[in-house]
Amino acid sequence: MAGSPCAHLRLSCGGVHISARCWPASPAAAGQAPAVVLVPGFAVSGRYLTPTAERLAGPFRLYAPDPPGFGRSGNPRRALSVPGLADSLRGWLHAVDAEGGGLLANSFGCQIAADLAARYPEAVRALVLTSPTLDPGMRSAAGLLRGWLRETRTQSWPLRRILAADYLRAGPLRPLPTLRYALHDAIEDKLPRVTAPVLVVRGTADPLVSRAWASRAAALAPRGRTAELDGARHAMVHEDPAALAAVAGPFLREHLGHAEEDR
Repeated sequence: MAGSPCAHLRLSCGGVHISARCWPASPAAAGQAPAVVLVPGFAVSGRYLTPTAERLAGPFRLYAPDPPGFGRSGNPRRALSVPGLADSLRGWLHAVDAEGGGLLANSFGCQIAADLAARYPEAVRALVLTSPTLDPGMRSAAGLLRGWLRETRTQSWPLRRILAADYLRAGPLRPLPTLRYALHDAIEDKLPRVTAPVLVVRGTADPLVSRAWASRAAALAPRGRTAELDGARHAMVHEDPAALAAVAGPFLREHLGHAEEDR
């Protein structure tokens, strides 16, 4: 359903105003459509998730909240750790009646989503991890910088404009502690505790996520599986949305289609 209308929602959660983009379910699914929440990557808003959200809209209620401190959301007193961001997201899920649905995360957002799913299994019934960071072989500032510089060369100009605006809005200071938290967060220690079905999606043109790491991440999750998209990039949620929706949509429908499945 590319081109589905987007609305905006703003509410206070944990003392911080959270801004989110929302896509309603189709009239046929209204009233019984499960929620799918898209979790953005490092220091950015949910705006770049729009192409994927538009393609998944229809059978689901879609949301893309901006994390606290980024995008159009308010600033907490201090930068939040990965568990802190996960706790904030869980509170927001409860506030919008989206607990027990699906999460689709990209890049650093996968660390937040995995933390939430590991600690609050009742909050997540299906988890899609696209381009999950951090590959343990790249868990250093230097390694991450090398991969990021290679990744920027693959970005389209529309994506670059979105990210530039988000980085300018975030400013130079807030992302730094968030980066430190990301580097010290071991997603591989959390995936074995995720009881929900997990789909790990990697693009073959992603310099930040190796095939070996994507396979290992899926194997660590008790109910994990993997999909590889030929030519897809790290920010596949923006750059390769049709290919992503083709694998994520059936997975989400499989596990969210009926209220009592996979409980």
